[in-house]
Amino acid sequence: MNKVDELFLSFLKDAFKAVINSPDSLSVDEIRSLSSKKIQKAFSKVKYEIHGSENLPSKGNLIFIYNHLNNHPLYSVADNFQITLDSHFISSMIVDRYYNNPGIRVSRLSLPNEKFHKDYYDKLDYIRVYAKNFIPKNITDTEVINTNKNFYKKASQHLKKGNCLVLSPEGASYSTDESPGVFKKGLFKLLSNLTIPTILVPIVTLNFDKLASKSIFKCEIKKPITYKNTLTKNHIEIESHKLNKKYKSWVNKMKLYDNDFSVEIKKLLSKVEDNKSVVSPIIFYGSSTIRLWKSLDDDFKNMNVINLGFGGAYVDSLSKNFDLLINFLNPKAIVIYLGGNDLNLNLSPKEIIFKIKKFIEKIITKYPNANIGYISIKPSIERKNKLLDIKEINKGIKLLSKSLPNLIYINIYDRLLDKGKVTSKFLLQDGLHLNKEGYRILTNTVREKIV
Repeated sequence: MNKVDELFLSFLKDAFKAVINSPDSLSVDEIRSLSSKKIQKAFSKVKYEIHGSENLPSKGNLIFIYNHLNNHPLYSVADNFQITLDSHFISSMIVDRYYNNPGIRVSRLSLPNEKFHKDYYDKLDYIRVYAKNFIPKNITDTEVINTNKNFYKKASQHLKKGNCLVLSPEGASYSTDESPGVFKKGLFKLLSNLTIPTILVPIVTLNFDKLASKSIFKCEIKKPITYKNTLTKNHIEIESHKLNKKYKSWVNKMKLYDNDFSVEIKKLLSKVEDNKSVVSPIIFYGSSTIRLWKSLDDDFKNMNVINLGFGGAYVDSLSKNFDLLINFLNPKAIVIYLGGNDLNLNLSPKEIIFKIKKFIEKIITKYPNANIGYISIKPSIERKNKLLDIKEINKGIKLLSKSLPNLIYINIYDRLLDKGKVTSKFLLQDGLHLNKEGYRILTNTVREKIV
């Protein structure tokens, strides 16, 4: 086993032992929180990507659903028992991190010979249901039906208490290649039983069935779906069909997604073609902060602005695609936002500064007469433990701007603080991306320097 996998497995085993050996003095909520923190430590040792966090609702009765993947067989924490990676990832790395509570999961009931499975999930006290192919021989069909019916009641109670619910509608797990399976109608039967408005948060998972040393665990949070009214039988059929169709499309698209960002680049090339005759454009190029700037055209009315941002972009991917995407006559300015995602690659601030410097020099070589606006990396709650690195990178580029006449340093960092401290008032629920107020401040700051 590779060293990365050995390290990851050791932390998974630690998480498992922390739960089954937790003292009786701990409450269920405390055990779930302990489990979540241990799982977060495990995933901090491997590569993972979370896309679409800007879609997370700020509040509401939330049900997180996902396509359920197998584990790699090497990741057994005790006698062939595995803690499911994708569900643990969602409850700890998404629900707990962004809502300060790991929520309630739905897990199958254990077979008589599954001692560790029973000990583990009994401690966590999740909602338990019978799953096909995992029903003990002495259990009657009536018992299965009654137990699974009780799921609706328990789930409703947890949602009314403000707990997030995490469940897989497939009722089985698959490999990435085979995913997704067919979503059962139980999800919509649950929705039809609820008397409160509910928000469904779909999550697409990828690669959790593979070794961490050979792949990147990925998930994408899709736009939430709100259900306000009770669903009829006819609606259950319609909504179930629609969701199955959507998930198949989402998973297949994510399988096509790679580190070259080919799916997004293809869309941007179409935009470039539509704008190739624009005279003296102001081009905005960079990662999610640029891509999610939906009000850009309105914020810079009567100016030829073009948004060519793509989410999750690193300095290298922006540099690699620069000549392909940025092909305009005499751009007035090129405004860039980059470097923040590179912090996830365990690069030092000096390494990131060097990459940004090389990229800026590439822009100057191609467009010697254009101004280059560098938007400083913003402060965020999500990257609170990286603030010193962010400050060092921003300082390095500010110094560089003094020796390069084309380069204009745009300090957004200080303006997004509240009395010198990182605040959530300018950020979305994910604590990373800007909200409307954050973009208002960004717009004014860019205007002062570039326009």
